Amino acid sequence: MSAQRDVDRIVRSWIQEEEYDSADRVLEIVLSRLDTTPQRRHLWPTRRFAHVNKLAQATIAAAAVLVVAVIGYNLLPRTGGVGGQPSPTPTVLPSPSPSPSPADTSGTGSVTMTPFADFFGMCPDEISSDCTEDPRDDSMAFTVEVPEGWELVDGIIVKPAKEGVAPPGGAGLLITRGNWLYSDPCRPDDELSPDIEVGPTVADFATALDTHPLLDVTTPVDVTLAGYSGTYVELQVPADISECVRYRPIEATIYAQGPSHRWRYWILDVEGIRVVIQAYDYPETSTQHRAELEAIVDSIQITP
Repeated sequence: MSAQRDVDRIVRSWIQEEEYDSADRVLEIVLSRLDTTPQRRHLWPTRRFAHVNKLAQATIAAAAVLVVAVIGYNLLPRTGGVGGQPSPTPTVLPSPSPSPSPADTSGTGSVTMTPFADFFGMCPDEISSDCTEDPRDDSMAFTVEVPEGWELVDGIIVKPAKEGVAPPGGAGLLITRGNWLYSDPCRPDDELSPDIEVGPTVADFATALDTHPLLDVTTPVDVTLAGYSGTYVELQVPADISECVRYRPIEATIYAQGPSHRWRYWILDVEGIRVVIQAYDYPETSTQHRAELEAIVDSIQITP
């Protein structure tokens, strides 16, 4: 799976509720595995259980009763064994506690991320070039303070638990390496290919953003964050992106979650490795969330 597809999956998880298999889905799986005709396998259409004939229904019901009976019998306690001797008491192992999902980290305080271990490389996907990744970034760690009401998702995005990153009032923080740019950020995904090469330095990425003819970018200025120097720029997504399948100026990072999305970049040189701290908000993002997002950025500590 390419890094961009990974990023797309993550972004969709930010703005969509999880879906779980229903009881119908479970029944569908049972039906698909019943060998009702020896000569061929049956492929059952999704959720068409009303068309199962009466005999099949009776067979399924009988099989289910039999399975339940067998399980229930096996769960009954044994009070005697062979020759009247008591059976040994089985050792009961404690069930492991379920690990919390990334969405369960709301208000957890200090959290540490390693975003370059699996995501957000500097080289574009599926393009052969002289661009090479620096393996030192895989272990680079970023510690941030997550305020109450915010959450860490998939180990890479910090966002308000309620509003998320979607408009009109969403916000978020993401850490990437920076990447190649698209000459037309509004082109459909199936035609899209990053075609503006970007070198590995802070200046390379800042200049590529600043000189792009279709991007609304502020003048780059010098900045220091987490003890490292770099460049700060802001990118303003257009107010009307209705003609775009996805507005995506940069490879291997998020696309615009809505019109007038503002992207703020702290492009840092961390011991020769370019690191891009990205903060997101909208015109209607609350003053409270803006202040909390600013505090999150200020809290960043980097371990190379």
